Parts: sequence; C-alpha cells; structure tokens
Amino acid sequence: MAEVGVDIVDVSRIRSIYDRFGQAFMKKILTDAEAAQCLSKPDPAASLAGRFAAKEAVSKALGTGIAKGLGWRSIEVLNNEAGKPCVSIHAPNFSGRVSLSISHDRHSAVAMALYEEGEARKEVD
Repeated sequence: MAEVGVDIVDVSRIRSIYDRFGQAFMKKILTDAEAAQCLSKPDPAASLAGRFAAKEAVSKALGTGIAKGLGWRSIEVLNNEAGKPCVSIHAPNFSGRVSLSISHDRHSAVAMALYEEGEARKEVD
C-alpha cells in the first residue's frame, strides 16, 4: 500500500522565524547534517523552508504527524551527490520506503512524499 503526503510553506514565514531565532530554530527542526546542507545553499532560508515542507509531507504520508512520536529530527532529508532529496527515518519499528520531491522559489516551498509499506529498498544512484 502507498500513502501520499503534500505540504506547502511560505518561504517568507520561515525566513522570518529563522531571522528571529537563528540556530535555535534550525537545531529544533534539522539534524546537524541537514543544517550544514541548508547553510551551504545560496538562499539558506528557502532551503530550510523546503526541508520544513518535506518533513511535514513525510509525516502526513506516514500518517503520524510531527506530534505523535515522530519528531522533527527523526525525519532526515539529505541531498545525495546528484542533488536528489533522500529520506531517512530514525524511529524504532519503522519499515518501508519514502520517496520525496521538493521544489521552492522565492515565495513558496512545496514537498510531496510517497510512503510504501514493507522493507526498505536499496537506492540506485
């Protein structure tokens, strides 16, 4: 069975939160590796908004939401060498595969996640 989750975020809202709370906001939402990838981008706030939308979309696809045992940092979204966003779920008893697409411009970030139940399959890069 497959489940889909979608989220859209206003980049200016995330930029405002980041400008106000800085690293404290990033540490609440992102793993250290995710933060490093966001900060390496030309527009870190847009990248942060994309990650935020991605984590929301993944939590919706899983049917858990962020507040029900799956924290922000339990969902890790890192780009592979080709730039493709790859999801790792750091939670006990998780099995399955999550595919993810993220897009953003100056105004909005959108993410779509597809969760497939069962054993994780090896990615082919």
